[in-house]
Amino acid sequence: MPITRPITDRILAVLQDSPECDFELLVARYPEFTWNELFQEVGRLSRARQVIITRGVGVFTVKLTPVK
Repeated sequence: MPITRPITDRILAVLQDSPECDFELLVARYPEFTWNELFQEVGRLSRARQVIITRGVGVFTVKLTPVK
């Protein structure tokens, strides 16, 4: 069973409430975590195929991976 971290729970909770989220919104919403901690966790979730990261002009958007 994978270990769930508080940072993971918070990121996934935001994404369950809205279909997609700008990365900077996560940074503003959770000041107790550094930008780097959030970036590393979103990257880990992306590699685990739990989220999808898309890049716009100066903006990174994160969304949950659709359930198949």
